[in-house]
Order: sequence, then C-alpha cells, then structure tokens
Amino acid sequence: MSYISQTLSDLEKEHNAAIHTAQEKMLTELNDAQASGNFEKIQEASLVFQNITTELAEEYIKRIEEINAMNHKVVADQEPQIYTTNRADINLNLLVYDGDRDYVIEFQKDDLIQDTLKKVTENNGKFKSRKHLLKSSLRLTKTLAPTLHEIGAHCKKTLKLKADIEFFVYQSDIFNASCYPPDDNKLYIILSSGIIERFSKEELTFVVGHEIGHVLFEHFDYPVRQILEQGENDLAPIHAMKLYAWNRNAEISADRAGLLCCQNFEAVGRTFFKLSSGVTTDSLDFKLNDYIEQFVDLEKVLNDTDHDPSDWYSSHPFSPLRIKALELFNKSETYAKFNETITGEITEEAMEVEIKRIMSLMEPENLESNSEHSEKLQRLMFLGGYLISNADGIVDDSEIQALSSIVSPKIFANCMMTIKGLTEQEMISEVQQLAKDLDIVLSVMQKLNILRDLSIISYADGHIDDSEVNVLYNLARLLYINTDFIDRVISDAQGV
Repeated sequence: MSYISQTLSDLEKEHNAAIHTAQEKMLTELNDAQASGNFEKIQEASLVFQNITTELAEEYIKRIEEINAMNHKVVADQEPQIYTTNRADINLNLLVYDGDRDYVIEFQKDDLIQDTLKKVTENNGKFKSRKHLLKSSLRLTKTLAPTLHEIGAHCKKTLKLKADIEFFVYQSDIFNASCYPPDDNKLYIILSSGIIERFSKEELTFVVGHEIGHVLFEHFDYPVRQILEQGENDLAPIHAMKLYAWNRNAEISADRAGLLCCQNFEAVGRTFFKLSSGVTTDSLDFKLNDYIEQFVDLEKVLNDTDHDPSDWYSSHPFSPLRIKALELFNKSETYAKFNETITGEITEEAMEVEIKRIMSLMEPENLESNSEHSEKLQRLMFLGGYLISNADGIVDDSEIQALSSIVSPKIFANCMMTIKGLTEQEMISEVQQLAKDLDIVLSVMQKLNILRDLSIISYADGHIDDSEVNVLYNLARLLYINTDFIDRVISDAQGV
C-alpha cells in the first residue's frame, strides 16, 4: 500500500491504523490455527504479518521523507498555534516544550480520549477548587504572607496573567507545591509549610511560576488518573503510556514558566538541589556547575549500589533531566525572546531536538533496534507482560493488544506463535534465563524503564490486582531492582 497523509501527525494515525488492521487479521488467523492445532498455518500467519509490517514500515519511512522534503523549512510561526491568550498575553505557543504540545495535538485528534474526557466531565462535574481549599487548608492573605504575595504579583506581571492568584498552605515538612483547577478570574496555588519556611524568595518564585505554568498550558484538560479510570473498558494500554509520557513532558513546559518568573538559573538549580537532597541549610557550599556535572553520567549515578533508583522515578521527569532541559532553554534563542538580558547561544530547533533526546531516557527502549540484545529484551518484555496479564487466569484480546504495543510487530508475531506451546512454569523459566542473560548488558535505567512500562500497562484499566503486583515484584527481583520501585510507580500512577 501507499500512504497518502500530508502531515506527520496524520501519517502516524494512518500507519497505526494499518498496523492495527494487520494485527486484527493475524489474531483471527492465529486463533483459528491454534484451535485446529495447525502449526503450519500459525507459521504462515506470522510470516504474512511480518511481511506486511515490513512493507508498511518501508512505506511509512518513505512517506516521512517525502513530507519532510515538502516541509524542509518550517518557520516558528508555522508551528501549531494551539494555545490562546485566554489566561495570559504571553506567547505560550513559543514558550511550550514541543513534546508537551505534540502529545496534546495527538490527544485532540484521538476520538477515544475525547469521548472519555466528555464522560469524565459528565460524571464528575466541575471541581470546586476554592471550596475544597478553604475546607482543607489555610488561605494566606497579604497580611499573613507578604513575601508570597510579592512573588505572586511579580509572576502575574512577568507572565502577563489576566487572573489574580490566591495562595493556600497546609502543614507538612515535605517540600511540595501544586495548583488547583482555576476559575475564570482566579488561580489557586497550595504550598506545604515546609517549602514556605525553608526556600528562599527566588526559589519560591521559580516554584510559583512553575505552578502557574501548569495553568497557562491548560494541563488540567487531561487528568490522567480520571481518564484511565473512566476509560478502563475502552482505552488501550498504549493510551496509558502516552498519557504518562505527556505528563512528564508537561513538567518541562511548566519549568520554563518558572524560569521566566525567577530569571536566575542558579536559583533554579538550588531549588532542584533542595528538592532532591533535602538539604536547605548553609552546611553545603552549593555550586551550580558542580550540581549539573554530578548528573552528566546518569548511568554511573543510577548504577551506584548505595543509591535507591526508585527516587528518580515518578510521573514527573527525574531532577537531572529537568535541570539539563532547563539549562538548554536558558541558553536558547527562544528564552532570549522573553528575556532581553539573555543572548541566545543555541537555536530553538537545536534546543528542542536535544531536550527530546534527553527526555527519551524515560521512554521505552528503542525496540526496533537491530542491536545484539534487542530480540532478547523484547522477548523478556512480552513474556513479562503475558505473565502479568495471565495472573488472573485469563488473557483477553485487550491484553493481547497491550502486548503488541510494547514490542516490535515481528517479535510480537513470533511470540504469539510460540506462547501457546509453553506452560506457565516454562515461561517463568525462560524469563529467569533471559533476565540472567541481559543482566550484564542492561543498565539500571533500562531495567527501570522495562518495569515502569510493564507496571503502567498492568494499571491501564484503572486498577491492579494483587496477583499482578506479585508478578511485577518477581520481575523486579530477577532484574535486581528493589520491589519498592513497583510500589512507587503504581502509587504515582494512582495519584496523577
């Protein structure tokens, strides 16, 4: 076949639809062949599917090249303009991180997600933020918190907000801040007592600006947990993976708003340092460059046996990636357009490409890779996912579809061909051997990515059974990862 889409986003949808059609046909043929015990027909269905997906991949790449050739030079004002000036007069389309915006555009075109959002709104109604906050926390007036209100006034002016800001505080030593769904004329920011007491004015300015950023970019439009719970019978697990990936990318956009308000990258560095270390006194001589250098070799940090790798993982990007992404923004021509004291050293395109590479460290492994260990890695992913799906004794079609979303089509077809011939114990034995073979070649970060993606898939229907958690625990132990990491990922998934 030949693809006819004129844009990359439409092409991706067209390609995914073609792959889905091929998968559906293959599943039907596999079920018929397995029911009749016709092994030759199973092989034939797998081979046909592999050939189709290979042809589709070749056509997909060919069409990408054709579209890129047509749009070789895309100027900034030709990029999607999806953010309005309803909340602020600042140029949000220029400020936003491309990875955040691109997912939003994809979600806007996804009928399943949009239909689920409508149901969320119909079933829950509009959340009354102010009423909830007045009942659960203390409102900070200008008299009670003059410095905080100075910060709010500064951020309002810098970001050209059209609404006022109302602050609330709750008792907790944990450093935390969040924003609540806004009203037309008011934004709501709640901070823990610990962060107010132990962060400087500049550091709090970044924190407040960051939270305002979430409001400006309308990140409330996609409440991940509610979408997944409402869509448990309709959304595929791949939707969960994309929603969580967007959730992490959204933090990068919000960080940029925080820097615009703070306008002091060293203060931002101190903020991340305090958030990640918990040290807020002068007992340590903070040096920004040393702090950034500390995280250049992420593999070395994560492979430290004295370090708990789960600290780096949540629904947010871990701090080293955020500070590196913000360092690039701080040196960019994009930031220079908002801050006249900055001389842009790198172009917007170069900045976005590098940040995308950095953020990919938290994305699934490149399963299309032809590396020496790619097949074993994907086989481990498939079998691990199958054991999780089979934990309740039944693997339904939606779970098979989920498995197809985490491995390449060729490996998926091969695994489907052989899976019915294995007992559960044989699968477990093979997983044990694969984990042993891969242990010396996989970094801790890669292992965490594998477990995180399998955890997200297990929770994609909005809930997770104890039997599924036990399988995840066993997979973590095989990869020499603390089982607390599984609890952390599941907890974050439930709390997004």
